[in-house]
This record gives sequence, structure tokens and C-alpha cells, in this order.
Amino acid sequence: MRHDSSIVAFQQKRGGDSAAFFVPFLTSQTTLLDAGCGPGTITVALASLVGKAIGIDNEPKALAAANALAAEAGLSNLAFAEADMTALPFEDGSFDAVFFHAVLYHQSPARLTRTLTEARRVLKPGGFVATRDADVGGNVLHPEIEGVRLALDLWQRWYEHDDPAALRFGRRQSSILRAHGFTPVWAGASYINHSADAASRSEAVADARRSLLGLGPLLVGKGLATDREIQLALAGWEAWGADPDAVYFRCRCECVARKD
Repeated sequence: MRHDSSIVAFQQKRGGDSAAFFVPFLTSQTTLLDAGCGPGTITVALASLVGKAIGIDNEPKALAAANALAAEAGLSNLAFAEADMTALPFEDGSFDAVFFHAVLYHQSPARLTRTLTEARRVLKPGGFVATRDADVGGNVLHPEIEGVRLALDLWQRWYEHDDPAALRFGRRQSSILRAHGFTPVWAGASYINHSADAASRSEAVADARRSLLGLGPLLVGKGLATDREIQLALAGWEAWGADPDAVYFRCRCECVARKD
């Protein structure tokens, strides 16, 4: 996954709520791997519930933020390391649980297969893998402002998905995990609410503006967007934020599967 400072800053806002669905499957004896941990917010939240938690990522910016957060948390059962999720530096059967948050849908089919093969390898028999990922078909946006839709499209261009079906990855998680040798045991969905009140709408606009201004030159430099599109997207978010009845709920589908 591509990271820049605006993406890392946004990811740092996610925490325990992003993994709440997985908590009933964890115990104080669980050894947990958070694969693609980003800035480590979720890993820290889960570390307080399990015996040991390790977060891995291959992006230095994200890991620097994660290590700073770990130092602040002062948890002795928590560690972060640089690693590729397609070639994990752990022995077979090292973990009771593996967690993926918002990372699998970015991957090509071949890389996804390698990632899930590695997850299965490092899991103990009976261990659980949990996934929480996007599904743009479940997003709820009102009003349907062209500039906001354009902004959402620009963010998808940044990740350059090879497979259009990746944008509806969330709803397919159970079948994908089953196809890779796991037995799904639970599925659900939740929403990230960017419009609960005036303050959260204002924060959503500020996040969008920060991201577009940060990614804009990079998108333009790669030929993925024009300056005019960036300006239209910024204007769209401003118009959305000015509407007291505006809503934006981002869908996240969730699945837990077992290694038999």
C-alpha cells in the first residue's frame, strides 16, 4: 500500500472500534499478528486484550508512527517490525490469530494468494484470521455532490487497483477466505460515521482537504489526475460540509475464519 503523511495521519484515528468484531475470538493468552498494521493504532488497542501482539508493515513512515505509539503506550507485550506479509519472518504455527485491516483489497490476485498462504502457515491449527475491508457499494453519501464522488474516485486511483472488483472486496471476504483454505465462522459489517454532528462533518472536510492537498501533486505527477480535478474535489467537500443534513457513512465488511 502507498503511504504518505496524510494517509498515515488518517489511519492513526482508527483504533479499537475497527477490531471490535474480532474481540470475542481473542483471549488473554492469544498471540496476535496484525499484518499491515500501518501506524499501529489497532495493534495497540488489541495488545491490551491479548497475551502478545506483533504488528508488521513494510512502510517506514507507518512503522515510525507505530513505534512512537508503542513507546507512549508502554505495553511490554507489544512489538512492531518491518516485514512483507507475503513472506513472513515467523515459524509455522507461531500465532493464534492474524488480523488484516484495510489491506487485502489493495492486492493483486497473486499477491493476495501469497498473503493468505502465509497467514495460514503462521497460524496454529484452530487459529483465527480476521479481515475488515472496504466495499464502496455499501457507502452512503448525501447529497450526491459531484466533487465528493470525484474525490472518492481520486483516492481509488491512488491505489491503482488492477481489478475493478476490488472495490467491492468486502462482501466477498468469506468466499475468498474459504477459497484459500479457511473456514468462515462469522461475517458482518459496520460503518465509519463521518457525519454524526457538525463537528464530525467539519473534521471529515478537514481530513479530505488535507489528503487531497497532500496527494494532489503526486496524483498529477503520475498522470492520474489533473489540477482541475483536485480543485473540483476540494470544492465538492466544502459544499458537502456546508450542508447541515449531509451524511457520509463508509462501509467496512468484516469476516472471521478458522484454520482447521
